[in-house]
Amino acid sequence: MPFKKIIIFILTLTLALNVSARQKTADLGLFGGVAVPITDYSSIYFFQSIKPAAGIFYRYNFNTRYSVRVNGIFGTVGATGYLDNPDVLLSFNKTVADFSTLFEINYLDYALGVKNMSFSPYVFYGLGMSFYTGANNQAIITPNIPFGLGIKWSIAKRVGVGLEFSMRKLFNDELDNLDNPYSGLNLVEVNDLYHNNDWINYFGLTLTYKFFRGKKPCPAFN
Repeated sequence: MPFKKIIIFILTLTLALNVSARQKTADLGLFGGVAVPITDYSSIYFFQSIKPAAGIFYRYNFNTRYSVRVNGIFGTVGATGYLDNPDVLLSFNKTVADFSTLFEINYLDYALGVKNMSFSPYVFYGLGMSFYTGANNQAIITPNIPFGLGIKWSIAKRVGVGLEFSMRKLFNDELDNLDNPYSGLNLVEVNDLYHNNDWINYFGLTLTYKFFRGKKPCPAFN
């Protein structure tokens, strides 16, 4: 009977939603690593352009696959390099604060403290804001588009570690204090909203602590 099928469907859906709700958790985490920029420089001295960065994040896990994360990273961003003449070195060094909201997707089922869900690669993307000083020491507040990937492991009932790489596309061209440096060469402008050349890359380790477990997990989840 159609009515019987509808009842079975509703019961199945209710059970699925109930199981999903019991899997909701929340984490607090720390990030420690380095920042490397991509700017208008045609070449950089890589090891002189690696600077320290650290951050904190809050992650709400809807289930074992999908999460939303509020992220803050603070650090020094700088580089040493040149435009078109290796004999003319340029450099910059400044403090940057990045804030973002990220949607995170686990490739495998992952949950802190669950033995058979203790490892997963993941990807994330979102929207953010960056704060730093520009070419004339004025305050710059610019949107950014963050995205990245990583891997994470559960090493205890409430603790996990991870390795993460992310990139942030800035919508401002003054991170390197060079706002359209090629204009004097009669080349096309590179500092407009869509074609500026400034990015920030972060690479490092994460440490996560699960402080909210939601409802008691069902046996299938454990």
